[in-house]
Amino acid sequence: MSKLVYSFLKDSFLFNDSFIVNSYFKISEKEIEKELENYRNFILKNINTLYEEVTINANQIKIFNIDNSIDLLKIKQMSFYLDQVIITDSLFEMTTPINSVQNTFSEYLGVQNKTIDRKKLVETIQKFKNAEVLVDATYLKFFPTSYFFELKSEIPISYSKTQYSDILPINLMEFYYKNTQVRSFEKNGQYLTLNKNFERDRTIEILFKNDNTKFTNMYNLLEQEIINYDENTKIAEIAMILPNTKPSKESFDAWVNQSVNQSIVSHFNKISKDINLSIKLKAQYISTSSFADELLKNQFNLQPDIKSNISNMMLNFDLKFFENIDIRDLMSIRKNDGEEFEVFRRELEKQLRELRNEQDISKIKSKIEDVKHELEEVQIAAINSKFKKIKKSSSINASIGVAGLGASFLTSGFSTFATLISLFNGYKNYTEYQNEIKENPSYFLWKIKKNANN
Repeated sequence: MSKLVYSFLKDSFLFNDSFIVNSYFKISEKEIEKELENYRNFILKNINTLYEEVTINANQIKIFNIDNSIDLLKIKQMSFYLDQVIITDSLFEMTTPINSVQNTFSEYLGVQNKTIDRKKLVETIQKFKNAEVLVDATYLKFFPTSYFFELKSEIPISYSKTQYSDILPINLMEFYYKNTQVRSFEKNGQYLTLNKNFERDRTIEILFKNDNTKFTNMYNLLEQEIINYDENTKIAEIAMILPNTKPSKESFDAWVNQSVNQSIVSHFNKISKDINLSIKLKAQYISTSSFADELLKNQFNLQPDIKSNISNMMLNFDLKFFENIDIRDLMSIRKNDGEEFEVFRRELEKQLRELRNEQDISKIKSKIEDVKHELEEVQIAAINSKFKKIKKSSSINASIGVAGLGASFLTSGFSTFATLISLFNGYKNYTEYQNEIKENPSYFLWKIKKNANN
């Protein structure tokens, strides 16, 4: 299915380099909107096929990152350990239908969002172009995760006597409170200006320390104004306005408190949905948010297994092997040398297992450097030494064979038989050496490095 994405794109003007280079200057807004709509319909029509493709190999080591926080260089680097990486289809995300209620609020607040972000579109398409080799090798998968988080057509109206303070267990709420940061903004025309001293105003943003999760965290303190009220039907027409005046301290404090609680619920629901989706995709849930990591470990005692731990280290500590390798060569060797890849992966797990509970960053980095040196330098030097022995052994046996061949005219069949035995012994020695070399955990890296240097 991920390849099906390219079957659509390659027939689309969106993938045409002559249009990309000038940000689709010759293409009208309506044409782009229509093509994005076509792409959305194509993906949704084939979404079941995509799901089956992603989940078919349940035992593979694969990670799922929903927020597009892992770049392609990092994804390439992680191919030395992972079978598969699943990321959000950012082009599909651009096809999200406009929510009429939300759009009305945005326009009222001065946020104009009517045109397509062509710069973002170009960057997204370029990402697809750069990722094609990874997708073709079935290592990288795009999945339309944003579809499961799209807003409903109507924004629900809710009320809580406790200002939503009791929706989650108290230990969770306290953990969130300890890490909450609130910022207020002043509206200047179409723009918002940050209040450095957190002054009372009508727009606030709720953040959590060391967190980059995307969730609902911006709030505006509107006021209600009754425009009309029908005594017979008991139906009121109410307008929501954003006054230019500052709110009272009492209403501001109550609103901030409620907004913090709503943000906590929103953030927790987002993390929960991410994890549920990763389970359905049979992949490890990966987040680059330190806050989310601490939340899951401390509050739910969710400790990663060795495979998750290695994946996390690759994400956070640049566990690099040969950065200048052509991605096509890397994917080809991964595919054709599966057993050697598995040997390397097991060795990596073995070497890094002791770091699972290590908290000292400097010790982790030091151990990773030691592992890299062992696998890249020491073991590869051992492989090169073995190959020298192979060449030496092969040349000796070949000389014996040639010498025996010269005497065969005199001794008839006996010499021919001796030559065959000699060549067989050479082949046997070569095969034994070759098997020994392939058992070396760094053979996979050696072959890639050799390929890169040719």
